[in-house]
Amino acid sequence: MLGQYQRAIDFYQQSLEITRDIGDRNGEGNSLGNLGSAYKSLGQYQQAIEFYQQSLEIKRQIGDRNGEGNSLIGLGNAYYQCGRIQEGFVASYQAQQIFQ
Repeated sequence: MLGQYQRAIDFYQQSLEITRDIGDRNGEGNSLGNLGSAYKSLGQYQQAIEFYQQSLEIKRQIGDRNGEGNSLIGLGNAYYQCGRIQEGFVASYQAQQIFQ
């Protein structure tokens, strides 16, 4: 929120390493989603999409429906931002279905 995205990325990377080391799959998914958000804020949409997709995969594997919805929202926004409108629509629609 302070615009210090690279610094945030450094911390999220550390968090990702720790959660992977201790086997915290939920924390891993959260760290990946946070990385996606930081890269999206930097305008690095392809990188953001890759992190959101990884987060989404983990959230689905562990059955975290709320986390799955949040990952889809981030993914949809990143798709929209880089002009991939149809993919953004699909991801956003899937998120809507989860939250309903």
